[in-house]
Amino acid sequence: MGKHISSRWADLPKELLEMIGKCLDSRVDVLRFRSVCTSWRATIPLPSFDQEIPPVILKLPRPISAESILSHTTICRLEILHQNPAASSPVLPSKPCWLTEVEETRRGQLQLLHPVSHQELVSRSPIELNLLDFHFVPVIKAFRVTWGNGVSVFGVNKVVLFPFSASCNKDEFGILAIYHGGKLGYWKYGDKEWTLLDDTNFEYDDIIAYKEQFYVVDRWGTVSWIDSALKVVQYSPSLYGCGGKKNLVESCGDLYVVDRYLDGRVKAVEDYENVVAAGRNNPYGASRYRKTFPKAFDFRVYRLDEDWGWVDVKSLGDRVFFLGNDCSFSVSSRDFYGGKGNCIYFTDDDNFTGARLSDASIGVFQLGEGIIEKPATLPEYCDIFWPPPLTSN
Repeated sequence: MGKHISSRWADLPKELLEMIGKCLDSRVDVLRFRSVCTSWRATIPLPSFDQEIPPVILKLPRPISAESILSHTTICRLEILHQNPAASSPVLPSKPCWLTEVEETRRGQLQLLHPVSHQELVSRSPIELNLLDFHFVPVIKAFRVTWGNGVSVFGVNKVVLFPFSASCNKDEFGILAIYHGGKLGYWKYGDKEWTLLDDTNFEYDDIIAYKEQFYVVDRWGTVSWIDSALKVVQYSPSLYGCGGKKNLVESCGDLYVVDRYLDGRVKAVEDYENVVAAGRNNPYGASRYRKTFPKAFDFRVYRLDEDWGWVDVKSLGDRVFFLGNDCSFSVSSRDFYGGKGNCIYFTDDDNFTGARLSDASIGVFQLGEGIIEKPATLPEYCDIFWPPPLTSN
């Protein structure tokens, strides 16, 4: 009976399969569709992440006279739909959802990464992933500028698409980025040079796309927005937070600034050309230029209220903030198997070498207690991430 039903599905008209394929809006859903049987796989072509974002080779801002690649990953909620009884996997929990990062390799394969450290996770997974058994729900896309070997280019920090549409053609394609320790710049496809958007402030910390606008925050906590003419317009009063680094996070429709208190001052690296030359072919070659990078010892969170200005936030409720090198975002702990709310995941490493970090580089700040722990030693703070914890049968 099972074989008969399977054969009937395989015999669906090609026109109907093509109509279904056009309704699938994510690459992973298309891959799951193609996994059903040979005839379905032959009807729908193999998709590529590059269909969403055109492959772009960009020239780095001076003094780095070299070409690089704009790459991206997707932070997702991984949902196990049902467990394959034939697979030798642990018993799934009642809420089988975890946070992960998805990247496509050069061979077109999906690779799962830790969403904070970007460390590869596939080889450590206790559950065999069958495309028919799981689903990805996108949370946010993360962009970075890399060399051809996938190593991040030092000196180009947060990057966002400009305009918002990721399916635009190359003639319309551009990016906004913070680079060289705090400069705010714009690059459009075909430009030979980057455009410096603010020649009076070289102390920008973060940039975010929020409510179809682009916002930046500087070292003093002043939030500005960038209009369609690429003019930087002050949006909020200065926070004057005493922390050494600011991050912008959107959560439940509100804009937050996370002020990170450091045990020292971030020292700018001026010799970018030598740093890039040392690290281009060897991710660790730039380490000899590394200066002591300060460590976080405290965090303060502020919500921007358009009527009242800055509101000091004492609790995030069930929300979890993630401060990454490529993007910052928030999720609800209730949407996942494990993890706790009212906390902030971060890394002290500024990714100087461009190499992926280890789990030991990740910290979690508990907002209620005001303390920092290493999630690697606390299961309740690790359970939110893929791979899931082992559960005995």
